[in-house]
Amino acid sequence: MRLSEWEISAIKSVIHGLDPRARIILFGSRADDLKKGGDIDLFILSDTLTGKDKRNIKIELNEKIGEQKIDILIKPDAGTPLGRVAMNEGIEL
Repeated sequence: MRLSEWEISAIKSVIHGLDPRARIILFGSRADDLKKGGDIDLFILSDTLTGKDKRNIKIELNEKIGEQKIDILIKPDAGTPLGRVAMNEGIEL
């Protein structure tokens, strides 16, 4: 996984501040130590977070960890094709 402990802590703090029960999955190139570059792809399992929360999460994360490309997908379950990929190939934070 290519995130520092500090970045992981910031991500968890921001998201769990809005939904303490949310599960956070890092997937994509940042979940693979052998790949370079890439944005931060987060799959968040939550019954309560909304699109407005997604926007606020991005803003707060950019303030805490610096300007980075962050892609966030919020779903109540992993039943979508992308959700299944994230759960199978990603790393839970």
